[in-house]
Amino acid sequence: MGCASDAASKSEVRTLQGSVKQLQDENLKLLERVQALETDRAVAHAQQQPLGPLLAAAPSSTPTGAEVPSLAVVKLKPRADRAPPLDLRTPVQEPDAELIAAVGRSVPAGNDAPDATQVDGEFAQAQEALRTGNLDRGVERMTRFAEAHPKDPRADDALYLAALGELGQDEPARAAKLLESVLQRYPAGDVVQQAMLKLAECRMRLKQPAEARTLLARLVNSFPGTPAATEAEARLARIPRTP
Repeated sequence: MGCASDAASKSEVRTLQGSVKQLQDENLKLLERVQALETDRAVAHAQQQPLGPLLAAAPSSTPTGAEVPSLAVVKLKPRADRAPPLDLRTPVQEPDAELIAAVGRSVPAGNDAPDATQVDGEFAQAQEALRTGNLDRGVERMTRFAEAHPKDPRADDALYLAALGELGQDEPARAAKLLESVLQRYPAGDVVQQAMLKLAECRMRLKQPAEARTLLARLVNSFPGTPAATEAEARLARIPRTP
């Protein structure tokens, strides 16, 4: 009877020990789960709060009594891209006083067509180029204006101004061609007399005194008593006669 009782007691003890082991395992799992939930909750709470209070509450990593190093404030300048290089291929020359005066005397527009504003803009741009010393661009725009609008009252002015621009660039041959166009296309225009004087000047610069004399004599005979004729007579007196 005593042996049977001891065997039963040992069996019960082993059963109880197994139950305790199972309970310990379950408690360990529950503890790990609680710790995981606490960690998730702390992370979520930290994300909802501003950074300043958290940093203020964080323990300092500097040991007590250690000297805090001084920090220098450095201002970083933003990197600026280099400006693109300027286009220096367009020569800019100072226009002479005669060219400026001629530009100011240009005939005002008398066109009431629907595109008159555009035409006026083209002529104004050409004038501005000559006035500001961009002679090459001014000559090109004035010539293009005369070709595109041959019936405009400013067409002969455009050719004359283009010729002055060519003279400003020391191109008497090109200027002579433009002035000849003025005399051929617009013989009754208001710049004919000035064009004849300038054409004679081109002939002299091109070493053609005989042609210059012929042109000045024609001016005197065609427009007697005018200031242009008086100027032509004075120039004739200065041109030596060829034998």
